[in-house]
Amino acid sequence: MTEDAGNKPTTNPSQTDSVGLWSTTVSREPRSIGSSFRFAWEGIKYVLSTQRHMRAHFFIIALVMLAAWGLGVPRGDFLHLLFATALVLITEIFNTVVETSMDLLVDTYNPQAKIAKDVAAGGVFVAAMYAVIVGAIVFLSSEQLAAIVQTLPALPPRPHVGTIQLVIIAGILVGLIIIAIKQKTHRGTFMRGGVVSGHTAIGFLLATSIIILTSDLAVTALALALAMLLSQSRMQARIHSPIEVVFGAVVGSAVAAVIFLWPIG
Repeated sequence: MTEDAGNKPTTNPSQTDSVGLWSTTVSREPRSIGSSFRFAWEGIKYVLSTQRHMRAHFFIIALVMLAAWGLGVPRGDFLHLLFATALVLITEIFNTVVETSMDLLVDTYNPQAKIAKDVAAGGVFVAAMYAVIVGAIVFLSSEQLAAIVQTLPALPPRPHVGTIQLVIIAGILVGLIIIAIKQKTHRGTFMRGGVVSGHTAIGFLLATSIIILTSDLAVTALALALAMLLSQSRMQARIHSPIEVVFGAVVGSAVAAVIFLWPIG
């Protein structure tokens, strides 16, 4: 050995990254509790400011909690909802960690990095599906929600056309509009892609119809949460861009408004 090891900076392999980002000793000084909270808050702010899926999750969760509060969900069921929604946020945070780490370590396309990102995104999807199942069980078993549904206000008189028939007509109309747009723009297939998200259009058609028919705050929040969760899944699966999802929401909401609010006769 030609050099004196004592004159060189000490290096711990566990503290040195695989691509040589740093090679000197990392400080391990204990952090104060205040510093730990500050760093955690900075991490949450970063995820919220850079990840649109995280912002969408936060908004949907707020609507779900508003619906749960408005319907008087029992404390135990509320805790189940809280756990499920927290799990979605936690997996989204870890998904961001994986994506950021892969982008830091890999400059070009790497199949292993893609697998890591896909697996992390799959974890978010599984957590989101778990939250949907928990929400469905909690809200479908709500007696107050059942009472609201059973006492829907009567629609203005329409000749031989009931609520179910109107929803079916609206769904067919939305489908025809989506098909026409896709054929005109030559983008997407009947069930996938295109300049307008058909799934989002149907979701917001149903949500808007429920809002108009019930006029109840809790039910409105729940309907919007489900519609937004559907639209967010289309973006997270990279099937549609945010603007295509917005177009779908506008089409579905507009058709519902015309069908249920436009004066007839």
